[in-house]
Amino acid sequence: MKKRIIASVTFSTLIILGSLGIMSYLSVNSSIERSLASRLALASILSKYIDYVLENNLTRLYDISIAGGVDLKSGNTAPALKAMKAAYAYSIFTEGIFLLDKYGNVVLSYPRQESLDVNLLGVTYVSRTLRELKPVISDVYTIEPIKKQVIFALVPLKDKNGELAGVAGGIINPANYMFTQIIKSALTESRTSIELIDSHGTIIASNDQKRVLRSSDHEKFIGNLINSRKSYVGKCHRCHFEDSDQARTKDMLALATLVSAPWGVTVRDPQEIVFSPSTKLENGFIILTVISIATTFLLGIGLSRSIVNPVRSLIKAAKRIGGGNLREPVEIHSSDEIGTLALSFEDMRAKLAESLDKIQRHNTELEEQVHKRTNQIRLGRQKIEKLFKKVISSQEEERKRIARGLHDQTLQDISAALLKLELCRMYPERVDMKKIEEMREILLGIMGGVHNLIQNLRPPVLDDMGLEAGARWLLDEHLAGKGVKCFLNYGLRRRFGQRIEIIFFRILQEIVINIARHAGAANVFVSLREKRGFVILEVEDDGVGFDAAGVLRHPTEDGRGLGILGMKERASLLDGELEICSAAGAGTQLRLKFPFKLED
Repeated sequence: MKKRIIASVTFSTLIILGSLGIMSYLSVNSSIERSLASRLALASILSKYIDYVLENNLTRLYDISIAGGVDLKSGNTAPALKAMKAAYAYSIFTEGIFLLDKYGNVVLSYPRQESLDVNLLGVTYVSRTLRELKPVISDVYTIEPIKKQVIFALVPLKDKNGELAGVAGGIINPANYMFTQIIKSALTESRTSIELIDSHGTIIASNDQKRVLRSSDHEKFIGNLINSRKSYVGKCHRCHFEDSDQARTKDMLALATLVSAPWGVTVRDPQEIVFSPSTKLENGFIILTVISIATTFLLGIGLSRSIVNPVRSLIKAAKRIGGGNLREPVEIHSSDEIGTLALSFEDMRAKLAESLDKIQRHNTELEEQVHKRTNQIRLGRQKIEKLFKKVISSQEEERKRIARGLHDQTLQDISAALLKLELCRMYPERVDMKKIEEMREILLGIMGGVHNLIQNLRPPVLDDMGLEAGARWLLDEHLAGKGVKCFLNYGLRRRFGQRIEIIFFRILQEIVINIARHAGAANVFVSLREKRGFVILEVEDDGVGFDAAGVLRHPTEDGRGLGILGMKERASLLDGELEICSAAGAGTQLRLKFPFKLED
């Protein structure tokens, strides 16, 4: 096994060295690409910032049109001059702002400049702005005959009717401190050259002030890239060093173009600076390769001695774990990879033992939960049975009440009417208006009794006049007749669907009947209102109250508490919540809340 270890280590080292060679090659190329990409990114960031400054100042020129008071034909220059002063105040147009008419004549300038009292239509940038109706920023331009180099920023000027009136222009000094500050804000090597160049190769700004307004190296190549709006990174050389004895050098050039102006930002570094990180990385890989070769043999001998015995111990431990013995720990005291592997085995053994314990505990908990759930289902069934009994008993009570009503009043009235008719048949000579009136009163009484039974079964007022009338009928029928003062605050302006109104009516009917039967209240307050998309019913009485929590927790067999459960079941049909607050001698407060639904 020792020979195999030495051979394996040697072979592995050779593979590693080969891999390191490939990695070093790839890493060196990647380092070079990152260096070039970082310089292109720097040029891009600077170009975007300069774009931002230029667009910000073009907006100031646009503000002259937006001011709405510019009228080059009327001769009233006060509004235009005011807008020009505002645009000039915090802009980069240090050389002034001017307005041209559609024919290129300078109409107004601020500050006043006599050198601009000429027709500028012959300036390419002015005619381009009038033709394309787009903002234009020029290259470095020389004003004749004063030989002054400036940069024009031009935008179309519109009158208050939105029609083209001319051009609003700003004059930028190429040596503007803003451009210089942006260029100098980049923290770079002392030999790094950063320049802002126009499409003719003229340097507008540089971190070397001596090169400002001079022609850049490779101005044609750079100008073509700027005009085609292409970024570039690659090799170049420096061949123009005025006031310097430095020899021709090889450089790396990165160029990013601007969007708002035909300019570009170049970042140029000597090639040895760009390649310095990759060179250091390559040397590091060479040193690492030498160290790897030197330590290969020592590592092979050391591993052959320190691996065999621990590996045998691991094999025995693996057999124990495979046989199901998870109680005996894996004991290998080593700080190398074998020791780490032994710790992993020990951790695996401990986790397996813990998992078995958790599974056993989980099974126990699961059995308890099943038992608990079974009890809940049994209790639920008991509640359903009690509710079913309550429904049946309620139906039987209602039938008994209807039967008593029919027997005690309706049948007796019918019997009396039949008796009267029999007497009239037997003694027709005794029939008079009084007898007929008595029979009529008996029949009317029968009709009234039947009508009362119909109302108790389903009051027509609920279907005809809505829930408010139904609520008032319940209060009058069951409470007001017994001397209880009732107060109803009805705040709903819309009706529900038929099913919802019936459910709601039955809940309120159960509440009112319970108050009439058990509360012994003198005053009852009922409030029904809508709030934030919910319907809220609140009922409060000053009766004797009851132990609401106890009744709900232990419904009695005689039906006490089943009415409340029935109300809760009906409330659940409305997706609602029913809350009851009561105590002996403290009255009762009931609150029902459910979402507002117009349709059934």
